Amino acid sequence: MSQENVDILQRALQREKAARKVAEKILEEKSLQLYQTAQELKEANHKLEHLLDEKTSQLQGIFENINDAYLVMDLNGNVIKMNDAAIELFGYDIEKEKVNVVALIYNEDYMYAMQSFNELKSKGAFTNYTARVNTKNKGIRWIHINASVVFDKDKNPIAAQGIVRDITEAKRTAKLIEDQRQELDVIVQNSSFGVVLTQNGQILRTNETIQKALGFSKEELLERTIKDVSLKEDYPLSKEYIAKMDAGEIDNFVIDKRYRKKDNSILWAKTNVNAVRDKTGVIKYQVAIIEDITQERERSLIINMINEVAKSLLGKVDIYDIALEITNSIATYLNTEDCVIYIVDQEKETVEQIAAYGEKVTNDGAIINKMSIPIGKGIVGTVAKTGKPELIANTDLDKRYVTDTIKRHSELVVPILSDNKVIGIIDSEHSQKNYFTQKHLETLQNVAGLVSMQLKSAINLRERQKAENQNKILVKELEKNNNELQEYAHIVSHDLKSPLRSIEALTSWIKEDNKEKLDEASLKNFSLIEMTLEKMEQLISDILKYSSIGSNDQDSQMVDLTPTIQDLIQVLYVPEHITITILRKLPTVKGDKTKLQQVFQNLISNAIKFNDKEKGIITIDYEEKKSYHQFSVSDNGIGIEKKYHDKIFKIFNSLKQSKDSSGIGLSIVKKIIDLYQGDIWIESEIHKGTTFFFTLKK
Repeated sequence: MSQENVDILQRALQREKAARKVAEKILEEKSLQLYQTAQELKEANHKLEHLLDEKTSQLQGIFENINDAYLVMDLNGNVIKMNDAAIELFGYDIEKEKVNVVALIYNEDYMYAMQSFNELKSKGAFTNYTARVNTKNKGIRWIHINASVVFDKDKNPIAAQGIVRDITEAKRTAKLIEDQRQELDVIVQNSSFGVVLTQNGQILRTNETIQKALGFSKEELLERTIKDVSLKEDYPLSKEYIAKMDAGEIDNFVIDKRYRKKDNSILWAKTNVNAVRDKTGVIKYQVAIIEDITQERERSLIINMINEVAKSLLGKVDIYDIALEITNSIATYLNTEDCVIYIVDQEKETVEQIAAYGEKVTNDGAIINKMSIPIGKGIVGTVAKTGKPELIANTDLDKRYVTDTIKRHSELVVPILSDNKVIGIIDSEHSQKNYFTQKHLETLQNVAGLVSMQLKSAINLRERQKAENQNKILVKELEKNNNELQEYAHIVSHDLKSPLRSIEALTSWIKEDNKEKLDEASLKNFSLIEMTLEKMEQLISDILKYSSIGSNDQDSQMVDLTPTIQDLIQVLYVPEHITITILRKLPTVKGDKTKLQQVFQNLISNAIKFNDKEKGIITIDYEEKKSYHQFSVSDNGIGIEKKYHDKIFKIFNSLKQSKDSSGIGLSIVKKIIDLYQGDIWIESEIHKGTTFFFTLKK
C-alpha cells in the first residue's frame, strides 16, 4: 500500500475519531438534556397527577355541596348518582332504592317531558325545562332543569347529567303576582279615574275611563305623548314638576291642568303623578291618576261670575229687590238687551212680571206695561208648565214667541225651581239669531239654583205678610163678633127668662085661684107646664154658659183638683146606692176653677144620671204625661154605643130624653177642654159602663 494511501487512511481515521468525539459530545449533551427533560416530565406528571386529584376532589366537593339538586342518569332514565340537594328534593336515596326519572314525571306533563328527553339525546343538551314532578315526601313540585349528555373518549353518549332547581315557591309567588296583576288590571280598567302609564313622556298604557274622557281609542293614545294631549299653556308647569321628579327631588305631585280632547274641547283634570323607580333610583315609568273636574271647574268659574249676585242679594228680603238684582246681573253677564223675572201665581194660573232690565223699565225700576202670561201659553208659559229650560235660536220659527216691547230673535228661558216646583222664570232675549249657547243655558240654570231659596223665602214672606194682614182683620172681626155674640146671648137669656117667669107666675096664680075647681087631669097638665118651664129656663142658662166659655172675664189661678172635686161631690146629689172614689191624688193645675168644676160636674152628673145598677160605682183617676195631664171618669152604667161616641159632644145631642138633660152638658165639657188645648174621648161597652178620658195641657 502506498504511503499516499496510508496517509489518506490516517487522515480519514483522524477525521473519524474527531467526528466520533464530536458525536459522543453531542450524545452526552443530548443525554443530559433528555435526562433533564425526563426529570421535568416526571415532575410535571407528578404535578399533573396531584392537580388531577385536586380537581377531582374539588369537583366532588362541588357535586356534594351544590345548592341545587344534581343528578346523573343512564340513557334509560335510571338515576346513577344524586347529590344531597337532589336527595332532599326528590326524597329518594339511590344507595337504598332504585329510581327512574320517568316515574317522577307528573302525568299531565308526560308528553312535554318525552319531547324534552328526545331533544336532549338528539342535540346533546336542553335548557330551561320547566315541569312538575312527583316527589316522595313533598308531593308535587315545580322544577327547572338544565341538562347535557355525557360522552366517552370515543364521543359515544353514555349518560346524562342535569342541574335541577325547585321553583315551586317561585311559581306560587309568580301566580300570586299574576293574580294580583289581573286584579289590579280589573280595578284600573273599572276605575272611575283615568289611569295613564308613561315613560319619558310617551304613553304606554291607559284605561277605558281616560280613553272615553279624551275621546281617543287605546291605539290612538299609544301613538301620542302627554305633551300631545296637554294644553300648550299648561304643559310648562307639568314639565317643571317632571324635571324635579327626574332629579330625585320629589316622587309625587298633584296639579290641576287641561287636556285637549279628540274633538278639541277641553277636559279639566286633577292629575296625580307618581314615579316608579328601579333599585338604583332611576325612574322606570310614571303613573298618572286623572280625575275629571271639568264640571266642578266650570261650576267654580260660574260661581265666581255670579258671586256678585249672591253678595248683592245678602240681607234682601223684598221680592222685587231680589228680582231686580238678578235681572241686572244676568243682563250684564250675557250682554243682552232684555231680561225679565216672572213669578208664578198658582191661584190665577199665570206668570207675572215683577222685575226687568232695559227698555222695559223706567229710571226708578218700575216695569212698563207689566205682562201676565197664562201657564202653558207662549215660551215663558210653556217653561212654567214643564219646568224645563228652552233655548230658542230663532224666534221667527217658533209660533209660541210673544212680543213684549220689540221683537227679538234669540230667547233663553230658565225656570226657577223650589222642591221641583216652578216658582219663577228667568227670560232673556237678544236681537241676534243664534246668540245664546248651551253654556249660557247652564249658567242661568246655576243662577236659578242659587237664587231659588232666597226667592222662595221672599215669596213666602210676602204671602205670610199678606196672610198676617188678613188674619189681623179676621181676628178683629172675630173679636167683635164674639163680643156681640156674648152680649146677644145675655140679652136673649134675659129676654127669654122674663116671659118664662111671667108664665110660671100666671100658672101658679091660676092654680091657686082655681084650686077647688080644677080636676086631677087639669092639675096634672099644670104640673107638666111647670116642669116644661123649668126645663126651658135650665136650657137658657146652659146656652148662656156655653156661649160664655172662652171669655177672659176670670183670671187663671193654681187649682188643687183633689179638694176641689171633693167639695164638688159634697154639693152634688148622690143617691145612696152610688159610690164615688178618687183613686189617686189629683194634680194642681193652672186654670179657671169654675170651668174646671164644670168639666168634672157634668161628667160625674152624667155618670150618676145614667147608672142603672143596684150598686153604682164611679171612679176618678189621673195619669201624668210628659206634656199634659190625663184624667178619667168611669162608671158601671148603661154604656154608650160606638156610633154615638162623637155625636154626644155636639150641642143639643142627648142620647136619652130626660127632664134633667138639656143636651148641652158634654158640649160645655168639650168646649172647656178645647180651651185648655186638650182632647176628650170615651171607651164604653153597652150595659157594662163608660169611661170618659180627657187631657189638659201643662
